[in-house]
This record gives sequence, structure tokens and C-alpha cells, in this order.
Amino acid sequence: MISNGIDIVEIERFSKLINDNNFLNKYFTSNELDYIKKRNNNLSTIAGIYASKEAFLKAIKKRMNIYPINDIEILHNEENAPYIVLHNQIKKDIEYQSISISISHDGHYAIAEVIILF
Repeated sequence: MISNGIDIVEIERFSKLINDNNFLNKYFTSNELDYIKKRNNNLSTIAGIYASKEAFLKAIKKRMNIYPINDIEILHNEENAPYIVLHNQIKKDIEYQSISISISHDGHYAIAEVIILF
């Protein structure tokens, strides 16, 4: 079975949250925060990672409150392509063959799509 999820967010809404440590620690892993810092706290980067997590949850047909959002980790390989790493209970619950993720930014918006092959 194949499932997909897509999410779009307004980039500017993260300008008020970039200095909110409670928000950052709830939604992003330490690896993601390191990546965001390497990208000079770029709001597009934050928005893209956030949208990716939302898209993943839509692809597995679960609401955000079922699993801690930072148990879904968005990392980037040497070519800067994103990929997903699951942690804790969500890693045990979701049996998949492959996950594909795409993130894009344009103007005021960031969008992410996740396709999962189960």
C-alpha cells in the first residue's frame, strides 16, 4: 500500500517562534536544531521541517497528539536531501518499506510531501 501526506505552512508565522525555546524543544530534535542553526535560523528551513512532520502524520493518518512530534526527525544527507528517522513508539508502530520526502519553499510558503510505501 502507498500513502501520501502533504502540508503547507506560512513561513512568516515562525518568526515569532524562533526564540521560543519551549516551542523549539517540543517540535524539533537536537539534530534538527543544529541543522537550523547551521542554516542561520532560516525561517524557510524551520517551516520546511515543520511541514514535513505534519505531512508524515497525514501520510500515516494520525493526529499530532498521538505521537510526540519530535519523535519524527527530519535529517539531511550529504547532498542536503531530506530524509525521515523515526524514534521511540512511532518507530515500533509504523512498519514501512520506504519513505520519500520532498520539501519546497517559495515566497511566503513552505510545502512538504511524504510518500510511504507500506
